[in-house]
Amino acid sequence: MPFINTGIYRMGNNSSASKDYLSVSIYRDFYFNNNLDLPTVIKEYPNLEAAFIENQYLACITVQVSHLQKIEYQYGSNLYGKMLSRITELLKNLKEKAFRENDIFVVDLVELDTFVIFLSSPRDLKTKILDHLEPIAERVRVQIEQEVFRMFFPYLKEYSRPSIGYGLIIKNPMISNMRLIMQLINDSKAMGSFLTNKHEFNSRYTLQKIIIERQIYSVFQPIINLETREIIGFEALSRGPVNTEFASPTLLFTFAAACGLSFELDRLCRKKAFESIRNLNTDKKIFVNTLTMTIHDPEFRGAYLKELFEDLKIKPENVVFEVSEKMAIDNYDMFRSAMQDYTDIGIVHASDDIGTGHSDLERIMELNPGFMKIDLSFVKDIDKSYIKQEIVKAMVTLAKSIGSLIIAEGVEKKEEYEKLMELNVTYGQGYLFGKPSEKLCDTCEEF
Repeated sequence: MPFINTGIYRMGNNSSASKDYLSVSIYRDFYFNNNLDLPTVIKEYPNLEAAFIENQYLACITVQVSHLQKIEYQYGSNLYGKMLSRITELLKNLKEKAFRENDIFVVDLVELDTFVIFLSSPRDLKTKILDHLEPIAERVRVQIEQEVFRMFFPYLKEYSRPSIGYGLIIKNPMISNMRLIMQLINDSKAMGSFLTNKHEFNSRYTLQKIIIERQIYSVFQPIINLETREIIGFEALSRGPVNTEFASPTLLFTFAAACGLSFELDRLCRKKAFESIRNLNTDKKIFVNTLTMTIHDPEFRGAYLKELFEDLKIKPENVVFEVSEKMAIDNYDMFRSAMQDYTDIGIVHASDDIGTGHSDLERIMELNPGFMKIDLSFVKDIDKSYIKQEIVKAMVTLAKSIGSLIIAEGVEKKEEYEKLMELNVTYGQGYLFGKPSEKLCDTCEEF
């Protein structure tokens, strides 16, 4: 039942007097959220008040995941419920490992994207709770931040960061305990918003420092001829500093886009890729990713680029610029004009992420790329999907008719490889053939 019955008793002037009884119905989740298997503040209020009175203060940590609201608006309540349950399980595991047994874990009564952990008093009287609140909140942030980002990214494609706050309230006999405890939660949430902004500014500063100090390095993943199994080239993939929040390339580029540093990061990645190619001494083709806007970069065009290649001993005909679909091309005439500086010295253009954007066909029609890279979403389990097979078959026919070559990305299983061969896909790339590495190999030994 969604509602539970409760009652209010009123005693008479003596013990033999009859009781007055008022029956009311209260929504079940008012006390306990069965879907999340978590109590609310109201359910735990007697325990919270008792601890508050005993210690004369109360402290808490709040975790607010506001991006859940976007999930519900964009994808509906079913996915919202699943994501909320995943967040709850993540926090339950954290509570079990990083908090004490007597700490009280509840979900907010109104805002279901907010969780509260009320901290029990320290075991050691010498321990000062004020000295530990911020470190505890930081520990929670480190434990869950990247996990939350990975959870939300497939749906929102943006930098999703939970808000972790902390608060402390002192007993005041002039004010009701209930009001003080509610104020404690609000104070902690406000602190969470402040700390989130602080961390975002710190992350921006860290990313700027990475760009200025050129702390990016390149790894290379082989691209093979599916029929001969010969390596025909390598894709240069950029990585951030190891053991930092930006070690993940997805997080690195997503955050750069969020704070307006995509251009600066992209041009650095290209520079580092070219420098790495010089040190690798290879005649294989090197596929270098680039955003549409950085094609217009004056420092990577015309005579400047030609001199750079001569200095680095790179043959322009071995360089392929992969233009990502992540940013749309607004003006094809300007883009073709900019690309001409590259094609004049022998650089080939590849269209990356084919199949993920609404402008794919327009981009192919306008630019006639030398290579078309099929997004991994069409390659994954292609052996089991008739629709994917038909789409890839159509892409192969289109590529052949305009003189482009098809590369299938994200090949991880033998069955996918065999189906791509059957569909006459020329080239492939993925973990089945080799993982990204700082070293190059002439043959696909792993495969």
